[in-house]
Amino acid sequence: MNGRRRMSGPKLKTAFVKVGLGALTAFVVFIALFPLLWFAPIAFKPQVLAWAMPPKFIFIPTFENFVHVFRNMPNFLPAFRNSLIISIFTTGISLYLGMTAGYALARSHFRMTKYMGIWIILTRMAPPMIFLLPFYIGLRALHLIGTFVGVIFTYMVITLPFVTWMMASYFRTIPEEIEQSAMIDGCNRIQILFQITAPVSLPAIVTCMIFSFIYSWNEFLFALIVTGRNTKTVSILITGFTMASEGIQWGPMAATSLMIILPVLIMAMVNQKGFVRGLIGGAIK
Repeated sequence: MNGRRRMSGPKLKTAFVKVGLGALTAFVVFIALFPLLWFAPIAFKPQVLAWAMPPKFIFIPTFENFVHVFRNMPNFLPAFRNSLIISIFTTGISLYLGMTAGYALARSHFRMTKYMGIWIILTRMAPPMIFLLPFYIGLRALHLIGTFVGVIFTYMVITLPFVTWMMASYFRTIPEEIEQSAMIDGCNRIQILFQITAPVSLPAIVTCMIFSFIYSWNEFLFALIVTGRNTKTVSILITGFTMASEGIQWGPMAATSLMIILPVLIMAMVNQKGFVRGLIGGAIK
């Protein structure tokens, strides 16, 4: 009996720890998802119930807000297309340049290489406002304001340093002996990177891809300054709901927000395993 009682103490403590961690996790997840849980039902509410106080949790769902967006906002689909084009090209170019630059940093044996990596990630830590004015002046001088090239180039100020830093960190964990064997067989550095090293680094690549796409899709500050009439993104478009003459259109705004987060949500769900493996793998290694 005494042995059983002594054993019950640690087991009870472990159970309490698990319950506490579970409750804390549930609380953090609820806080993170609360904005989504709040405005998602508004997208399906009639306009008279969109901001009723107290909130109406029981209502008949309607798609009139989505119909309103497509019927009364002819620039929604062009803005959605612009965001998609900018996000895809920013992500693709950042991945290619970040992988090659990260590989060069990881395999370089010069003393200054580690300091170069620090300087690269420092640009990611700096406030975006620091880059806004010089980039605007430079893009205006090159007549790139309001063009896809100008927007993509500006977004890469944030995405490229992150991709380079993370890929360099991940490449350093891969044994060089594998690459040396490939070089003996006649492979050059480009072939080694894309045929041997990159497949092994797939979790890190997925992580960088998701980060770059999410940032490019949701970016607002740079888009507000460097986009033009034909390159406006959905993050700029949604601010128009707060400037309507009849007041803030909560229902259409919620419907538009729901459609905007859908591509990012799908990408994160499809690549969830690779994203988690990339973050955990990079942290452990």
